[in-house]
Amino acid sequence: MKRLLLASTALCAALAPSAFAADLPTVKGPPPAPAVAPPVFNWTGFYIGGNVGAMWSQDGVETTDGFGGLPVGTTDTVDPSGLVGGVQAGYNYQFSNIVAGVEGDLDWSSARGSRDSVWGLTGLNHTASTPFFGDVRARLGLAVDRFLPYVTGGVVFAEQRNSLGAVFLTPPSTGRSEGTGWAIGAGVEYAIDNHWSAKAEYLYTQFPDANGTLFAGAPYTFKFKDSADIARLGLNYRF
Repeated sequence: MKRLLLASTALCAALAPSAFAADLPTVKGPPPAPAVAPPVFNWTGFYIGGNVGAMWSQDGVETTDGFGGLPVGTTDTVDPSGLVGGVQAGYNYQFSNIVAGVEGDLDWSSARGSRDSVWGLTGLNHTASTPFFGDVRARLGLAVDRFLPYVTGGVVFAEQRNSLGAVFLTPPSTGRSEGTGWAIGAGVEYAIDNHWSAKAEYLYTQFPDANGTLFAGAPYTFKFKDSADIARLGLNYRF
């Protein structure tokens, strides 16, 4: 009996703390903090940057009268190509996921080429080059967070140097177009962080025609016709 009483007392003593703890109110920890969505990137602001790429020109020379018996409209072309590089600056404004902006750039170019036997006439040579060009364009894009595909178009200013000459003519006839043409293209830009972004861009440019005259016993008139394809990579710093 003594042993039974001692065992019962020990069992009650062991169960008492558990029963007491069960009667205490449950203490809950603080609720988990709500998940915070990362801020959506915004393209609004000014930027400056640089670019490098390549140019492929199409520089034609077309008769505008009966040049040596050739029919009017006879055209021959030279296709200069080379590297381009320069600087750009612009401003973007984003509303909803639409980004509108304006950009201007000034580029140097090594594009140069020549062609002998223009219009099939031996000794008649056409050389063409584009030392530099610049443009001012509008941009319209659709922002997908840090990606910005866009279309662009505007005016282009270029110095197109053309020369048409023959071994029996000194000096050759030259044409230099420094007028205003147009440019259209598309590209995509990616924001690396809040300040730096990288872009890839393609432009098609059309330059004004330039008239020329050769004197070979009589004046013969023609015109230079110039256009170019430009592909560039760029890096921008956003303020």
